[in-house]
Amino acid sequence: MRNSLYNSLWPAITFSHRHTLNRKVRRDTRAIRANMRQDNLPNIYSKRKNPAEHQTKIIVILCLVICLLSITACIILIKNIRDRKNPDISAVQTTLQETVPTSNAEATPAAAETTPPAVTSAAQNTSAASSSQTITSEERTASLAALSNSIKTLLDAQSGRYSVYYVNLNNGETLGYKQSDPMVSASSIKIAYNTFLYQQAASGVLSMAEEMAYNAAPYPEGDLETGTGTIQTSADGTKFTLSALSNLSITISDNCATNMILRRLGGIDAVNAAYMAPISAVVDYRTAVTYTDYTGAEKSGKQRTSATDLALYAKNLYDLYKADPASYETLITDLCTTEYNWGIPSGVSTNYKVAHKVGFNPAYGTNNDVGIVFAQEDYVLCVMTESGSDANGQAIIGQVSQLVSDYVTACYS
Repeated sequence: MRNSLYNSLWPAITFSHRHTLNRKVRRDTRAIRANMRQDNLPNIYSKRKNPAEHQTKIIVILCLVICLLSITACIILIKNIRDRKNPDISAVQTTLQETVPTSNAEATPAAAETTPPAVTSAAQNTSAASSSQTITSEERTASLAALSNSIKTLLDAQSGRYSVYYVNLNNGETLGYKQSDPMVSASSIKIAYNTFLYQQAASGVLSMAEEMAYNAAPYPEGDLETGTGTIQTSADGTKFTLSALSNLSITISDNCATNMILRRLGGIDAVNAAYMAPISAVVDYRTAVTYTDYTGAEKSGKQRTSATDLALYAKNLYDLYKADPASYETLITDLCTTEYNWGIPSGVSTNYKVAHKVGFNPAYGTNNDVGIVFAQEDYVLCVMTESGSDANGQAIIGQVSQLVSDYVTACYS
C-alpha cells in the first residue's frame, strides 16, 4: 500500500521539483547576464546572427559600390567624348584665308580714298569664334560693323593721314581703314627683317650665334646710321652676334644693328624679294610710289608700305611661331619687351602680351605701330599715322587699339 501511495504522488513531486529547479536556473541565468553586462562581456546566451543574412548584406553593399563606380566612369567617358567632338576653337591654330588684294594698282591714293572700310566678319569664315564667346555670330557681325564705324568716326575727325588693318588670328575676321594707302614705314618694317632673319636661322641657312664686325662707314657702304640705337658709338670692327643684333634692332630700334642684319641677309632688295613681297606687296617696299602727304604736298619715293602689308608680316611671324615656338620664342620675347610702351600696348589690358614694333620718323610726321596681341583671341593690329605730332599720332594709335581690344573683350563678357 505504501508503494501504491508513493507511485501516485511521484508525478506531483517530480513536477514540483522540476519547477523549483527551473526557477532557480532562470534566476541564476539572469544573475550571470547581469554580471556580464556590468563587466562588458559578450552575451553567450544571446541569439546568434544568421551567417547567410550577413553575407547577403555584404554582397548588397559591394553591388552598390560597383554601381556608383560604373556611373562615375560613364560620366567621365561621355565628357571626354563630348570634348573631343567640340574642341575650344580658341586653342586651335587656323589657317587664315587671304582676303587682301596684292595688286600695286590698288595702292593709289585715289582708290584708297574712295574705298570704304573693309570688313570680313567671322560669320564668313568656317572656323569662326571660340566656343566660349558669349554672343551669337549675328551679334558679333553687328559688333564688328560698329567697331568699323567707330574707327572711321574717330579717324575722319582727325587732321592728317591714318591707316588701320586688323586681322583676327583665331577666326579670320578682318577690318581695314584706308589700309592700302602708301605710308612711311619707319622702323615698324624691322619686324619683317627680323622675322626673315629668324626664319633663315630656323632653316639652317645661318646661326644666331654667328658674329659680325661693325663697319663704321655710313650706310649703305657701311652700317652707320644715326638716330636710335647704341652701336653707332661703337668702334669700327666691334663684333656682335646675330642674336645680339636682332635684340638691339627690336628692343631699342637700333638702326646700325638693323643695317648689319640686312647686310647678312644679302641687302634690302634681297629681303624684299625673298620674304616681304611674296607675303604682301599692296605697296611694294622697293618700288617708288607717289602720293599726297598729310600737309597736302606731293611725295614720291621708295620704302613705303601699307597697314595691310605690315599686318600680314606680323601674321606670318605668328604662324611661324605657332608652328615652331622654340625657333621664334626669343624674337617674340624681344618684341614684348621693347623700351617703347606707347601705341598698341597702351590700349590693351596689362594681362595680355603684345609683341609689337613701333616706328617713328619726325621728318615725315610719322608714328606707327604693328603688333600681335595675345588675348582671348589672338589678333594682329597695325595703325599708321601721319599728323606731324608725335603726341597726337601715338595717342591715336592707343585709342584705336583700345577700340579693338574692347570689341574682342566684349565678345566674352
